[in-house]
Amino acid sequence: MDNRHRPRRQCVGCRKVRRKDEMLRFSKSFSGAPVFDSGYRLPGRGFYLCPEERCFTEAFKNRRIRNTYFRKLEQIDELIREVQEALLKTIEQDIIRCEKMGYSRDSRSKDRTMREDDLVLFSCDNPPEEKVRMHTAARAGGAMFFTMPAGYGCRSRWLVVSRQCPVASRLAMNLQKYEVLSSKGLAR
Repeated sequence: MDNRHRPRRQCVGCRKVRRKDEMLRFSKSFSGAPVFDSGYRLPGRGFYLCPEERCFTEAFKNRRIRNTYFRKLEQIDELIREVQEALLKTIEQDIIRCEKMGYSRDSRSKDRTMREDDLVLFSCDNPPEEKVRMHTAARAGGAMFFTMPAGYGCRSRWLVVSRQCPVASRLAMNLQKYEVLSSKGLAR
């Protein structure tokens, strides 16, 4: 287990304090609108939100945040869509990176074992009974199970990413953020 200090930030919506890498950071663009800072590197003063839709709504109710970043309630829906698209793009890039480095195997692979802390990515286009079977196998092996969103260009029915992959922790964190932020909620 990693005992290093992890920076913590407070959500301006729900006021919970969480680890920085579990939060979504936003910074002010030159036009004054909030911009999603996926790399936590954009300059300027920003704010943090939990990856939950209600925190976006609560942030709009905060007068100081609303006057500084938001002018209309519709901006929140746009911002949520932007965050989802950015997360999906990062997830796709990380999956490609894992495949190129040889840390993943798909449904065409002969090795179908799931080890503890592996990430199992399942295409939502698959039949429900196969999803239940894969979910049960993943949980029995101690792996984390994620359903990939509709329209995601997955080349196979499922993909297993090894936890030894250098980008596996970031991939898992982004998948969790996407699941919580999406309308379907957690896909456990």
